[in-house]
This record gives sequence, C-alpha cells and structure tokens, in this order.
Amino acid sequence: MAMGSYTLGATVRIPLQVTESGIPFSEDISPTIRQVVKPNGTSDSSFPDSMSEIDQDYGTYYYDYTPASIGDYVIIITYIVEEIEFSVIENFTVKSASRAVPRAEAR
Repeated sequence: MAMGSYTLGATVRIPLQVTESGIPFSEDISPTIRQVVKPNGTSDSSFPDSMSEIDQDYGTYYYDYTPASIGDYVIIITYIVEEIEFSVIENFTVKSASRAVPRAEAR
C-alpha cells in the first residue's frame, strides 16, 4: 500500500494495523521494521528495529523514519503470530524540498 509523497527532511510515520478477518488483532505481536530499501537499491543499515505501539486493542503500531535522500523507498515489516511469521510491504516517495523561484514580470 502506497503511503504517498514526502519532502526531503520530513519524518515519515510508517503505520501498521494487524487484523484477523477485519477484527483488530489485540495480542502482543512486536512488529519489526525488517528492512528499508533505499532509492539506490541498498538497505538502510539501521534495521531491523521494533515498531512502537499506538493502541494494542486496535492492533496499531508505528515507526518514525527520516529518509536521507530523494526517491522511492520500500519498507518490509514482519511480525509473528502463533509461531508463523507474516510480512507487510509499504512504500513511499521522497521529493526535493524545492521552493518556487520568484519571477520578474514587466508592468
């Protein structure tokens, strides 16, 4: 699921909700950002890292990530339920934080 576009320097909040047949999964699953694939195809060496819990009753978690370059990022998230590992893939794009250059116009 695409998370949209962000400007360079912005913090990207990566969300996760775990459900079972549409019902929030409320048991502790300790989701992990397994890998962040940067625009150049390499992996960010800061991972794996745990996600933070928003609300266990709603099975919701997040991770705040600040990308270092422009381009497309792929996030691989894993969690374990009853000894079975599940994975989720998210993606987002980082664009340049360019400003519009003022134009001179004749009067």
